[in-house]
Amino acid sequence: MISNKKINPLLKSSIIYIVATIIGQGMTFLGIIVFTRLMDQNDYGLYSTYYAYVSVVTVLIGANLHYALNNAYIDKKNRIKEFRKSVLCLSFVIMILSSVVVLLAGKILLNEFPVFIIVMLLLHSYGFFVINYRMYSANMENDYKRKQWLLILPYAFQLIIPILFMLFLSQTSFEIRVLGSTVGVCGIAVLLFIEMMRYKGKLIDINDWKYALSIALPSVVMSISYMLMQQCDKVMITNICGSSDTAVYSVIYYLGYAIIAVDQAVAPVRQAWIYQKLDEQDVHEAGNIQKWYLVVIAILTTGLIMAGPEVVKIIAPSSYWQFEYIVPFVVSACMMMLYRFYTEITLFYKKNMILSMCVCVCAIINIILNAVLIPRAGAVAACYTTVVSYFLLFILTGIVSGKCMKHIYSKKVFLCFILWISGVSVLSYTVYETMWIRYIVYGSLLMIILIYTYVKRSEWKGGIWKK
Repeated sequence: MISNKKINPLLKSSIIYIVATIIGQGMTFLGIIVFTRLMDQNDYGLYSTYYAYVSVVTVLIGANLHYALNNAYIDKKNRIKEFRKSVLCLSFVIMILSSVVVLLAGKILLNEFPVFIIVMLLLHSYGFFVINYRMYSANMENDYKRKQWLLILPYAFQLIIPILFMLFLSQTSFEIRVLGSTVGVCGIAVLLFIEMMRYKGKLIDINDWKYALSIALPSVVMSISYMLMQQCDKVMITNICGSSDTAVYSVIYYLGYAIIAVDQAVAPVRQAWIYQKLDEQDVHEAGNIQKWYLVVIAILTTGLIMAGPEVVKIIAPSSYWQFEYIVPFVVSACMMMLYRFYTEITLFYKKNMILSMCVCVCAIINIILNAVLIPRAGAVAACYTTVVSYFLLFILTGIVSGKCMKHIYSKKVFLCFILWISGVSVLSYTVYETMWIRYIVYGSLLMIILIYTYVKRSEWKGGIWKK
């Protein structure tokens, strides 16, 4: 019999987030399947470059003001809608000022794009900010239905609207896809903007603006650095090797980072649980989740490496089949996931500034390595520079988190996971040519993981499985 008790708000929110994230990422992969076949490869690469700029400019143009909502719902809960309205007005002012700077510098920094595309870039980026701003608010209000749709609709509209534009205009160019994606995102953003601005209250409240900026601005450096680590490789490949290479790189990038989509989907559940254990000083329980989580990721990652060539053949035409990209992308995704274990600890202990410095240093190293190696080895070099950068970030954040609280996560477990992924990666290069051998190898590796987990089950008892 089903209990009449209400579902825990955190659990309900987490389930909705997981489902909505999976649907959204599914639409991203569907978009790869559709647009790699509709668009010319060069145009697809240009759009990937454009979208990389959108990711960075979204942080700049909105100054991470949505971060202030988390604190405001506690400090200003009696007038939160007025605060939200005033800070949204501030974001519009920052957007105008940022747009002037970007347009003036556009010919230097964005020389591969005409003015029309730069304008679309600014509108697209601000549209994403408004959506994120409203989603943060919905999250604090436990508005599950709104949060669910805000996680899905931007992906849906960026898929459907460009396709409709291409069909009606009989064009499949880069410009048409940019126009369609921008219209889709901005359409949602305009409705949300109107909704949030209709409440009574001052448009300009200097105290609210100071409060919001004091919380948001310190995080901008970290966010931009993190986005640069993720996106600068696409921009540099386009400028050095050409947009056709960027297209191939981007397609397999999304395949390799499918493991991150899984991590992002379950992150709210894991982070909330870890924070609870850290607050209780329950180090043993916090460590147990590390072991179970990495076992699951090891299984998924091994499968992705071994089945990678077939997946690429399904999602993209033959001109995109450059399988040498797969392994380093999957490995760098694993490094990204590992560093997030330590990030959660540093954020819990409010070491935001040190964390920002770590990300900034690794972003600079990534850019330097790309500048040196891409001209010599081509786009594939960017795969390996990403692995190096995220591994370094994992080491640095591990050192910082160790200063906060020691012995939360087992270094031995992390080492075993890294050695396992490294071994599978090396092994994959010897069996990639023959599909049936790869699957036999994967089946054998899967059995090893399952047997090991079964043997260790009593030692790892507790954690998320504890009754």
